[in-house]
Amino acid sequence: MNICSVIVHARPEQSKAVQARLAELPGVEVQGEDASGKFIVTVEDAGESTAADTMMSFNSVEGVISSTLIYHYGGDDLDEEVTREVN
Repeated sequence: MNICSVIVHARPEQSKAVQARLAELPGVEVQGEDASGKFIVTVEDAGESTAADTMMSFNSVEGVISSTLIYHYGGDDLDEEVTREVN
């Protein structure tokens, strides 16, 4: 499992629309934002979509100026922990 945090910089006038588009992508949650059009997004692997593939698609979303990975965690121990909690 992979969990990532990304800073996305969108055109300020399109920030809300960009956030809505990104939130529709699998494994994506939009977090805080500021007035300049920057916000934080968390991304997880989701089914067939890897976090890496999802993040690569950010720059093709209309209104996105740039996206920068700021944190990544990947490891099997997350999968084991989730399995333990379910059982």
